[in-house]
Amino acid sequence: MSVTKKPESEIKNRLLAALPDKEFTKISKSLELVDLAMDEVLWEMDEEREYIYFPTTAMVCLLYESEDGVSIEVGMTGRQGMVGIVTFIGDARMAKRAVVQHKGQSYRMKADDVEKYFASSADFHDICLCYTQTLIAQISQSAICNRMHSVENQLSRYLLVCNDNLGTRSFAMTHEGISNVLGVRRETVSLAAAQLQEQGLIKYSRGKITITDRKALITSACECYTVVRDQYNRILSRYISEHDD
Repeated sequence: MSVTKKPESEIKNRLLAALPDKEFTKISKSLELVDLAMDEVLWEMDEEREYIYFPTTAMVCLLYESEDGVSIEVGMTGRQGMVGIVTFIGDARMAKRAVVQHKGQSYRMKADDVEKYFASSADFHDICLCYTQTLIAQISQSAICNRMHSVENQLSRYLLVCNDNLGTRSFAMTHEGISNVLGVRRETVSLAAAQLQEQGLIKYSRGKITITDRKALITSACECYTVVRDQYNRILSRYISEHDD
C-alpha cells in the first residue's frame, strides 16, 4: 500500500460525496488517499482495526471461511461504501477477512478519528449507520443466493455488483478469481460465463469481462441483486440518489 497526495478533483466515494460541504471539510483533514494492491488483506477478523476505508476506484471483498478452509464472498464494497464498520459498531464478526478484489485507490481514516467524528458529526454518524444497515442486508442476501441459486445467477449478481462498485462495465478478472470468491469450481464458472456470453449478456476474453446487456443481466441475477440494491437506495435515499439501470 502506498500513500498519495489527496487530489483536488471530485470525491469519488458516494458516502463521502454525500456529506454536506461543511461536514466533509471537517473530516477531510483526517482522510488519506492510498493505493490498494490486488489481493491485499486490509484486516483479519481478530485483528484490531487501525483504519476505516472509503474506496474510490478499488473494490474490496468480505470473505467468510468455512471449517474446511473454503472461502466465500459475503459482501463487496467499492465506491458505494466503506470497509471497517466494526470500528464504530463494536465486535461484529461479519466476515473472516477483507481482501482487495480489484486494485485501485481508497481514502482511509484512522480508527481514533472515525470514533471522534462518529460522535461529533450527525451526518457522518447517520451515513455510517445507514451504510451498515445496507451491508447487513447484503450479507444476508448473499447467504441466501449462495445456497439457493445457480452459479449463473450468482455470477450475474457478482458482475452487477462489480459494475456498481467500480463504475465501469468492463473489469479485469479471471474465472479462477471469480471461483475463489463464489466458492465454486473454476470449470463451473467458465460454463456459466459461456452461457451468459451466448445469451449476449457479457463478453469475455484474456482476463477481461464486459457487461453488454445490463438489464438482461439483472434478470439473470434473480431477485438477490435488486433486493440489495433497493435496500441501499431506500436506506440511503436521504443522502444518495438512486442508481440507474
